[in-house]
Amino acid sequence: MNLDEPMKGATSIIRILVVGTACLPAACTDKDSCFSYSFENGLKGEIRLEHIHDSLSVLRHFIDGTEVSEWELPYPVYRFDCGDLTGDGTPEIAVGVIKPTRYFPHPEKRLFLFKLYKGRLIRPLWMGSRLARPLVDFHILRDSVPARVCTTERVSDGTLVQALYRQEGFGLAFERDLPNP
Repeated sequence: MNLDEPMKGATSIIRILVVGTACLPAACTDKDSCFSYSFENGLKGEIRLEHIHDSLSVLRHFIDGTEVSEWELPYPVYRFDCGDLTGDGTPEIAVGVIKPTRYFPHPEKRLFLFKLYKGRLIRPLWMGSRLARPLVDFHILRDSVPARVCTTERVSDGTLVQALYRQEGFGLAFERDLPNP
């Protein structure tokens, strides 16, 4: 993407520049999490995770204070993070949920990724059923473009390892295990 080119029509709202992760204190309650960013044209975007109750949360996308999209998550949520995982200048949303799946019927920690379709609408990018090892936690490393997902996973002997993944087509592609601290 060449940021020096003039923006054309509807693409102007799609092309954004992520400038940070801090929210104004008034924007989120203690129960909620949020991620703020700025569009090139000066508009402000915000992605919020609102906890309704123990097993229902709602992702909400706001542009200049107006809600433009929402997505219900009918599962317990243990983590929320955002970052440009695809390298297209638009933040993706990572949500950790606890749920069973068709082939793994015991509720476990899962990772869901969402995109902002046309820079506005929250849509699924990947609804992960499992990584290589059982997931304990994750966070997004935003120090590169595209950003990476850093996970903590449990190996068969019970010890924990950290691994690095990148978003690739459908799902996450394993890059490498990270050295133990």
